[in-house]
Amino acid sequence: MLEAKDESVGIESKENSIFDTIYNSNFEIVYKVALKYSRNHHAAEEIAQNVFIKLYLNIDHINVDAARSWLILTAKYMALNLKRDRAREYLVEDLSMEEETILADSGESPEEVFVRKIKQREFVELKEDIFAALYEKNPRWYDAITISYVLEKPQKEVAENMGVTLEVLHSMLYRARKWIKENYKDEYDHLHKD
Repeated sequence: MLEAKDESVGIESKENSIFDTIYNSNFEIVYKVALKYSRNHHAAEEIAQNVFIKLYLNIDHINVDAARSWLILTAKYMALNLKRDRAREYLVEDLSMEEETILADSGESPEEVFVRKIKQREFVELKEDIFAALYEKNPRWYDAITISYVLEKPQKEVAENMGVTLEVLHSMLYRARKWIKENYKDEYDHLHKD
């Protein structure tokens, strides 16, 4: 009987050692992913903690070789869900009785109005995040994108004003769009999926 007890302690110790190894080698990347998608230090710390609690509770069912990918995806979706939920909290606070009456007269159900307003707010926030990050990445790309697409100026005129050829402008626009897709496709797809 004593031997069986020692064996279970050995298994528990092995599981803790596996968890510690995974934790120590992945905590930083999980935190960075959570920070990237939540854009909030405190939220990122909480998300990282929750991801590792979830790992600890499910360590028996986790493929150790795939743990890093699982941790990154879990952190990403927890952060996106938190961001979405916070947007909904603010939206509820923003609706006044007068707005609710006007919206009710539009023929939409309160749920449809609520979801539509949430989506609008999330898209506006995403657009602001993209433009801020694009400006930080490359101010010339930012200028090319905003003047060409937001202000809808003819590209030939934009190229002349920026002091570049039309081909160089097309190259800048292409690289800027590619960078936006690479960095924000997941968030955009997540908003469309909900």
